[in-house]
Amino acid sequence: MAGLSKYFIAIFVIFYTFHCFAVFSYKNDEERRIFYVFQNVLMVLTHLLGFYVLYTRSHDSNMIILCVLEEILLFAMIVLFRMLYPFASRLITNNICMLLSISFVMLARLSYARAWRQFLIAAFGVVLALIIPHLTGSVRLIKKHYWIAGIIGLAILLVMMTVGSVTNGSKISLTIAGVTFLPSEFVRLLFIFFLAGLFTDEDQIDPQTGKPTIQQIAASALIGGAYVGILAMCKDLGSALMFFVIYIFMLYVTVKAPLVLIGGVGGMAAASALGYRLFAHVRNRVRAWKDPFSDIEGAGYQVAQSIFAIGTGSWFGLGLMGGSPKSIPEVAKDFIFAAISEEMGGLVALCIILISMSNFLMFMNISMSISDFYLRLMAVGLAVNYGFQVILTIGGVTKFIPLTGITLPLVSYGGSSVLVTFVCFSIIQGLYVLSRQAAVDGEEEGYEDEDFYRKAGKAVYADRDASRSSEGDGRKQTRREPDEYRHHERAHREPDEYRHHERAHREPEEYRRHPEERPYQREEPEDNDARMAPEEDGMDLVTIAEPEFYSEIIYEPVYETGHGRDNEKDIVNRDHKGSDREDQ
Repeated sequence: MAGLSKYFIAIFVIFYTFHCFAVFSYKNDEERRIFYVFQNVLMVLTHLLGFYVLYTRSHDSNMIILCVLEEILLFAMIVLFRMLYPFASRLITNNICMLLSISFVMLARLSYARAWRQFLIAAFGVVLALIIPHLTGSVRLIKKHYWIAGIIGLAILLVMMTVGSVTNGSKISLTIAGVTFLPSEFVRLLFIFFLAGLFTDEDQIDPQTGKPTIQQIAASALIGGAYVGILAMCKDLGSALMFFVIYIFMLYVTVKAPLVLIGGVGGMAAASALGYRLFAHVRNRVRAWKDPFSDIEGAGYQVAQSIFAIGTGSWFGLGLMGGSPKSIPEVAKDFIFAAISEEMGGLVALCIILISMSNFLMFMNISMSISDFYLRLMAVGLAVNYGFQVILTIGGVTKFIPLTGITLPLVSYGGSSVLVTFVCFSIIQGLYVLSRQAAVDGEEEGYEDEDFYRKAGKAVYADRDASRSSEGDGRKQTRREPDEYRHHERAHREPDEYRHHERAHREPEEYRRHPEERPYQREEPEDNDARMAPEEDGMDLVTIAEPEFYSEIIYEPVYETGHGRDNEKDIVNRDHKGSDREDQ
C-alpha cells in the first residue's frame, strides 16, 4: 500500500484541482454543492493517506496523534465557517484546507517539531478566520483614518531597521517576549489599507476626471517610496519588491492608465539594477540564478539542490520518505515546493500552482463584484499580494527568477506568513459575504442576477458598476438597464397601437369607448419618433405633442459609480399617473 500511495495521492490532488475550476461552469451554490463535498472527501483522503505512509515508515505514534488533531482542525474550519457565514465562498475555504493538508504532511515528514508548531499556528489562524469576516463591515472606518495606518506601518519598519535581527544577511525579523516574527508581512496589510484609503479620498479626487490628483499620486509615491527604501536598507529586497508591485497595481486600477504598468516595469528594472550594484548578497543570488552549477558548493548550492530534487521526483515523485529533501537548506521555508516535487511528484506540485491560481481568480472575481470602490481596491491589493507572493516563491525555487526569500502561502513553514495569509483570506471572505448579503437583501445591485438578462434573451451582463453612487454621496441609486428594457423608450419606438393602447388605458371612460369623440388629435412626427427639444440646463428634453394633463417631463438622474465618473442625465416621459403604467 505504501508503494502505491504516491499514485493515489497524485490522483486525489488532481481530481481536487479539477473541481476547483469545474465549479465555475455552474451558476449557483446548489449545483456546486456536490463538487464542494467531493473536494472535502479528496482532501481528507490525501491527508490520511499521507500520514499513514509516514507512520508505517517511521513507526512514530506521535504521527497518529498529530494526524487526528489536524483532521479535527480542518473539519472544524469547514463546518463552523459554513455555519457562521453561509454566504462565504466554499471554494476558498476548501482551498485553504487543502493547501494546509499538503503542508501538514510534508512538514511532518521533514520535522515533527516544526509540524507541531505549524499546527498550533494554523489553529490560531483558524480562530482569526472565524472572527475577521464578522468585523469586515467595520473596515470602512480605516478609510477615514488611512493616514494612521500608513504612519503605523512606517513606524514598525523603522523599529525593525533599528533593532531587528539579521537573517541570511537581511534584517527582517523582530523578537518580542521570546516570539520572533516578520514585521513586513503584517505591514503589507497596513500598506494596502493606506493606499485604498488614499486613492479613494473624496476630498482629494479631481471633480472633473473623477481620478486622484497629481498631488495625491505624488503623496502616495512618496510614502510608497519610503516603505520600499526602508526595506532596501534592511536588505529585504524580496519584501521591497512585493510593496512596489502592490503599489503599481493598485494605482493602475485607480487611474486605469497603461502608462502606470509600463512605468512600473521600467522602475522595477532600474531598482533591480541598482540593488545588484549596491548589495553583495543580491549579486550572489543573481550569479546562482544564472549558473548555479558554476558555484555548486557555494552560492549556487540551494538552487542546484532544488533543481535536482524537482528533476528526481518526476511526475509521481519518489514517495514520502523516499527522497532526500533535507539536503536543501531552509527546505521547510523557502524550498518546500522542491520537497513536494521530489516526494509527491511534479503533478502534485503543478496542482498546488493551479490551486493557488484558483484562489487568485476567486479574489479578483470577488473584487469585481463589490460596488464600493474603496473595498474593491482593498480586495485587489490583497489579491495581488497573494498572487505575486506565489510567483516569487515558485519562480525562485524553479530557477525562473533569482531567489527572494519569500515563502509559499499556507504551505511553507512560518508563523507570520501563515497568519497574514489567514487574515487576507478572511478579509476577502468577509467582503464576499457583504456583497452577497447586499444582493439578497436588495440593498445593492452591484452583484447582479446573471440569469435576468440571459432569460430576457440578452447574452451580456449588465454593467455591475452602473447606477450606483459612492458611499455617503447621498444621491439616489437608480438601476440602469439596457435600453430595450426601459419602458419609456420602448413606448416611443413601438407601433402606434401600443402607444394608443397605453394612452387609452389612462384616458377617461368615454374616450376609451369612443376614440373618435376625443376632443383633440395627437400629433405624430412623420418618422414616428419623438421630436427633440432644445437643450436646457445641460439636459436633452424629449417631448411629444400631448396636453399637459396627460404628459409631463420628469428629470431622473442616473449616476454611474465607478470611481468619480461624470453624472449622466436621463429623461423619462411619464404620464401624470405613472403608477398606472407600471401596473399595466
